[in-house]
Amino acid sequence: MPATALSGLSARPATRSRPGRLGMVCGPLSLALAGLLVGGEHLYRNLELTAVAQLATHLLGLRTLLLPSPHAPVLYAGGPEGMERGIALTTGCSSALLIAPFALVLGLLLLFGHRRPGRLLLALGLAVALIAGTNLGRLTLIVAMQHRYGSAGFEWTHVLFGSVLMMAAALVALLLCLAVVARGSAPAEDVAP
Repeated sequence: MPATALSGLSARPATRSRPGRLGMVCGPLSLALAGLLVGGEHLYRNLELTAVAQLATHLLGLRTLLLPSPHAPVLYAGGPEGMERGIALTTGCSSALLIAPFALVLGLLLLFGHRRPGRLLLALGLAVALIAGTNLGRLTLIVAMQHRYGSAGFEWTHVLFGSVLMMAAALVALLLCLAVVARGSAPAEDVAP
């Protein structure tokens, strides 16, 4: 091919670029978050149920008792008549294992991707807030409905409504992450050669 045919094309660098300072700092932190959510999910579940206990006490006016357990923390909530039923927060009901994949993927993109770190961190923050907030609301609703309607209220809000709600929250978080990352689809400007 003659040299004149190639003169109009812009040359891409042959070397792979490295992430900037923000990506080098926040990438490992995001990966550590993913590891902590998986490895320390029992502690996370205790923190999550502590937050639900505070919400049930302050928003719903219920008395609460949180009992730690080696398998799953249990929250008892009730009114002046007593607390006869509790909910156990198992691994499958926690938001930890829904948040961890977002932290893992976005951490890898921060380290090895070519996207703006601010957009990736925004996407991670939005996903965490949406999933964790939705799960706290779901768990608080389960406590309220179980207090009001007993085991039927628990079944409806946990098995049916709660499962659909968390699947929808995870889907919306994924779409939101994709939209935020795609919107900032230009390569990072602070990438060093």
